[in-house]
Amino acid sequence: MFRKLTTKFQAFVENQQGTTTVEFLLVMPLIVFWIGGTLTFFNAFSEYTKSVKATYTVADILSRQTAIDDDYIDSMNGLFANFMHQSTNDVWLRVSSIGKTNDNLMVDWSTATGIHNPLSVASDIPVEIIPDLLDEERIILVESHTPFVPFLDYIGIDSNTYVSRVVVSPRFSSQLANSDS
Repeated sequence: MFRKLTTKFQAFVENQQGTTTVEFLLVMPLIVFWIGGTLTFFNAFSEYTKSVKATYTVADILSRQTAIDDDYIDSMNGLFANFMHQSTNDVWLRVSSIGKTNDNLMVDWSTATGIHNPLSVASDIPVEIIPDLLDEERIILVESHTPFVPFLDYIGIDSNTYVSRVVVSPRFSSQLANSDS
């Protein structure tokens, strides 16, 4: 009888039927998590890259102008929103003309789209991205703000706003003029 039990037990231990199914059930959650994480990280990187490229495009267009108004900046916000495949109410731009006078940075004018605030004082200027300027030199600062919501929230990427800042020099004049400021 003991021999019969050990034989049955030995047969049970050596039986490999169903092992593929068990292994699949053990590994499948890891595969789903890995694929979801990869897609979420790719989407986040893609949206950020698209935001930077769209900001550079808007900055390049503005650098080729000599004078603009607030309606023109609103149309640039529409172009930016079109690039980002979002509503103009979700994304917003801030365009500022910044200059250097007597070794101090100053805001010549600034305009933000929607209900957002323009740069108002020199202390608001992001000096870490402003290059060294000559006295009386002017630059254009374009800041874009794009909301990002990941489609899977268990990965570790939170909803946030991508902010891209681009500094360009005016190409055809010494300063970009804003007729509304």
